Amino acid sequence: MFISEDEVEFDLRSIIAERVPVEKVIRETRVAGLDVLPASFDLAYLDKELVVSPAGVTRIGRALRDVRDDYSYVVFDTGPNLSHLTLGALAASEHIVIPVSATVWATTGLRKFVRWIDQHRDDEVLAAQLLGLVATMVQPRTRIGQALLDDLASSPFPTFRTWIPRRIAAEDAAMDHAVVGDLGMDRSLGLAYNDLTGELVTRVQELQTAARHAR
Repeated sequence: MFISEDEVEFDLRSIIAERVPVEKVIRETRVAGLDVLPASFDLAYLDKELVVSPAGVTRIGRALRDVRDDYSYVVFDTGPNLSHLTLGALAASEHIVIPVSATVWATTGLRKFVRWIDQHRDDEVLAAQLLGLVATMVQPRTRIGQALLDDLASSPFPTFRTWIPRRIAAEDAAMDHAVVGDLGMDRSLGLAYNDLTGELVTRVQELQTAARHAR
């Protein structure tokens, strides 16, 4: 959201297919401490190329290997699909956060997605741990919004307490390239994302501490 596609000279595919150094692709943003690795329509070509590439599922992780230690957190924002690009991003990840929108078929899609993850974990393709589910686009006064919150609360999967409300302002913020804390950002939306970030960081730190103690 910080860089328009017209401004993208190199992207993730450039690193993998064209061997452009990752440091040349990463771009700084106006937010201190936040860098982005741009995406463009070329990722559609990369998705097909990963299918035929030897050890294609590991290519994304290998592409970022030299810079991972430069950051406290690396976040992959994947599309809602079961593509090889998504699989490659998950294979490069340590944790998975699944947003679940307040729609009629959301929980059905969630179950299928979790099964898909479990199958690839059984095949030792990925080892990422499910960090939690987060309800999005929620209108708690509607039946479907309350049903989603109830379903996630009773699910066997870890779920974040914070849920993201449905707001027209979210689309406006995306158009304006606005982030939490910017002037004009919807207050309830900003607070929700701020609370979710706090939960995410706390949960990751707890898991890291538990892993160190288990050694």
